[in-house]
Amino acid sequence: MTSQDLIRAIFLSGRERWPEVPLALEVFAERCEHVLSHEGELPLEAADFYLCCACAVGQPEALRKLESECSSVAQSAIRRIDRDEDFVRETLQELWRKLLVGPDAKVRSYSGRGPLQAWLRVAATRVALDRRRVGKAGARRHAELSEQLAATDLDFEASLLRARFGPAFQQALRASLAALSKQERNVLRLHAVGHCSIDEIGRAYAVHRATAARWIERSRSKIYAEVRDSLRVEHGLTASEFKSLAVLLGAELELSLGATSRVARVAGPSANVEASG
Repeated sequence: MTSQDLIRAIFLSGRERWPEVPLALEVFAERCEHVLSHEGELPLEAADFYLCCACAVGQPEALRKLESECSSVAQSAIRRIDRDEDFVRETLQELWRKLLVGPDAKVRSYSGRGPLQAWLRVAATRVALDRRRVGKAGARRHAELSEQLAATDLDFEASLLRARFGPAFQQALRASLAALSKQERNVLRLHAVGHCSIDEIGRAYAVHRATAARWIERSRSKIYAEVRDSLRVEHGLTASEFKSLAVLLGAELELSLGATSRVARVAGPSANVEASG
């Protein structure tokens, strides 16, 4: 079967799922060829890809179907970042704008390599995290978490370590995060701050869950090693001192990634990368 035959078969499968959503075969075929040239494979999720192709050309019924099918998934993802109803409503509006409006509408980037709802859940999480980080709520949570850290009941030695090396630790951590690739930073942020499981990240990036787990573990290991080496060289910390400092200031990783309530600890190369879905 030729690629044209495969594209037609995918098209017919999508149209069967969405008979009320008109779309020209030529438009669909052009998007398939684009995915084939960039991904090396044709879309696997025929119905989802068909719907997104129709959304990309502004087909009204397709836009309504996408919102109807995926709104609850998007809202659920946003509420995991902030349950405030105004935040959820405004973030959802921004998500639809980014996905569906203008020549750079993000729906055009959907390749059909994984389920649409998984892809959209990650997109919603990203938008929510961006709004959460730059908004007043993010600043308030940062202050609250900093106060919690300051109020922690620590022994005298641990308190001295934090007072002496805390700023250097934070500076080294942020430098290490900045050195990550965009994908490494996004995946780690989605997992640690957005509460996305490795299964959800794997589906969104069209990779096996084991690959997503390796990405997260590799990024954590890289951060741990770079921060440890920086403090050892520049400040003479011992291995045991750094281990204590990393535990005490582990929340700084999440503050740097997105400022939410969940504390993500830098626990070293053996850190558990699994999270609840």
